[in-house]
Amino acid sequence: MAITSAAGIQFNTVTNESSAAADDASQLAPLGFELTVPTANAGEQTWIYVKANGALAAGTVVARGAGTAALTYSDVIPAPTTTGVNGVVGVAVHAIGDNGFGFILKKGVCGVIAGTGTIDVDECIVVDSTDAGTAMRVTAGAGTSLDQGFGWASADAAATATAQCYINCVG
Repeated sequence: MAITSAAGIQFNTVTNESSAAADDASQLAPLGFELTVPTANAGEQTWIYVKANGALAAGTVVARGAGTAALTYSDVIPAPTTTGVNGVVGVAVHAIGDNGFGFILKKGVCGVIAGTGTIDVDECIVVDSTDAGTAMRVTAGAGTSLDQGFGWASADAAATATAQCYINCVG
């Protein structure tokens, strides 16, 4: 049974700070809480509730922040270029501001930003090795391999464009 809300919060609810000086964004669910939402024709989506350390734009590949305990979601950042599949929490589908709270997509279909490389249809995607928070297709000699993949592209994307992808992240 799919759970589409928890205590009145929806997958697209985002709370951000109202000023740069204050940490006043409201946490509306436990960090790491997962929400499953059915879609019309693309299967179920699994969302995970996080707190951002820095702004997350829609389509950004997200990982845990440096120095963050292994299983907390209180400090997620755009995935660094050294992040493998085990470090990818999900993809931000909605913009979340610095110190803001919201859900990112852990599993399902969404738009993913291509980095300096491209994303090609029917190929595995990995964290871009030169552009934090973005993805690229697995290429020979690029220091990446299929075992670092966190998704599969269903459309092409040139560098810095967005491709439709199916993602399945560890969270």
